[in-house]
Amino acid sequence: MKTEIISVGTELLMGYVIDTNAPEIAQELLDIGVGIYYKQTVGDNPERLEAALKLASQRSDLIILTGGLGPTQDDITKQIAAEFFGDELVTDDKQLGLMNDFFEKRGRKPDENVYREALTFKHGQTFHNHVGLACGAAYKLKRQGESAKHFILLPGVPHEMRTMLKNEVKPYIQENMQQNEKIESLFMNFNGIGESKVATLLDERIEAQTNPTIALYAKPRHVTIRITASAASTKEAKALNQKVADDILNMLSENFIGYGENQTVENHVMALLENKQLTLSLSEGFTSGLVMYSLTNVSEKTSVIEGGRVVKANKAKVRKWGLTHLDNKSTEERVEALALKTREDFNTDIGLSIEADTTFDERKHVMSGTGYISVSLKGKKSQTKAYPLSQKSPAILKEILKNEALAFLAERVK
Repeated sequence: MKTEIISVGTELLMGYVIDTNAPEIAQELLDIGVGIYYKQTVGDNPERLEAALKLASQRSDLIILTGGLGPTQDDITKQIAAEFFGDELVTDDKQLGLMNDFFEKRGRKPDENVYREALTFKHGQTFHNHVGLACGAAYKLKRQGESAKHFILLPGVPHEMRTMLKNEVKPYIQENMQQNEKIESLFMNFNGIGESKVATLLDERIEAQTNPTIALYAKPRHVTIRITASAASTKEAKALNQKVADDILNMLSENFIGYGENQTVENHVMALLENKQLTLSLSEGFTSGLVMYSLTNVSEKTSVIEGGRVVKANKAKVRKWGLTHLDNKSTEERVEALALKTREDFNTDIGLSIEADTTFDERKHVMSGTGYISVSLKGKKSQTKAYPLSQKSPAILKEILKNEALAFLAERVK
C-alpha cells in the first residue's frame, strides 16, 4: 500500500513553523506496517493544493493531509478536497455539540467562522476532535477504471493531530484497508557499526525482498533494522519476521544490542550492569558528562552508577587527582590511569574514563583528532581504546564518542 503525506500550510514553506506532524505520522503508521512512499508540502493555495491532490491520487493508495482545517479563510483543505472528490461539505452534529460544550464551559461565545471547523464530507467518515475544535475526516474515492484511493484529513495542531491519529485513524486504516492481512514489524538494533557496512552485508537480501521487507534507519554508530511481514495471522507474520532476524543475527551478532523500536545502547548497557549487579563510576573530559547524563536518563533511581566527574586529562587535573607521575605521559596513558583512579575513588566495580586530543578548524567550524576510552574492571587489567574523530562539529563528535564508549563498556562487561 503506497502512502503519501501532504502537509498543508504556507507557514511550513516559509520556515516559520517546523513540520513535526509528517515525521510523527510516518512513525505511527510504521507501527501498523504502513510505509510512507512520498511527502509533499503545499501552501494555502487552491490551485497548488488541487495539483498536490491530483499527483498523490495518481501514485498513492492512501493520502493523508494535515493542516488547513481551521476557521480562517486560508484554511481551505476541506473545501478543495470536497471539490476534488465531487462531494459536498455538511455540518457534523456531534462535532458541533463538542464545540458548543467547549465554549459554554469557558463562558465564551464563538465567532461564526469557528463553525467551519465542524464541516465534514457528506459521503465520508468523520473523526471527532475531543481535544480541539476541527474535526478530521476520511473519504474513499472510487472513479471508474481506477482503483480506490483513501484520503484522510487531520488537523495541523500537533496534539490534536496526534490524538486523532492514534485513537481514530490507525484503527480506521486497520479495519478498512488491512482486512485480509495482518502486518507486523520487528525492530533490531545494532551499535558500533555504520549504516553503509550493514547495507553492504544485507544488500543481496534487500534487493530480493518481497515479504518480509527490510528498512534501515541510522544514527551516529547506531543502526536500526525494521523487518515488516504480512500474513493471514499475526503469528505467521511474526514467524516470518523472526526467520529473517535470525539470518541477520548470524551476520551481525557482535553488534546486536536488542529488539524494540526504542532500544538504545544506553538501555543495553544499563540492563547488562543491572543483570550482572555491577556498579559504575565515570571520569569524562571531552564528553563533558554526556555519558553519565544519557545513562541516568534511562533510570534515575538506578543503583548502578555511584558517581562521576568531568575531568580534563591535563597536567593540572592529574595533579589534583594524585597522578603527578603521569605529567609527561600521553593522553592515552592518563585516561587509563583515570579509569583506575575513578573506580578506586568511588569504590565501584567499573571505572570508565573518556578523553580526546583534538584540533578545531575555525574556518570550517569542525573538529578532528583522537578519542580515548578506558575501562577498568575490578580484578582485571584496564583496557584502552583509541577512536579516530573525523572532521565534524564538536556536538556530533561528542555523541559519537559517547556511543563508542558505551559500546566498548558493553563489550568489556560481556
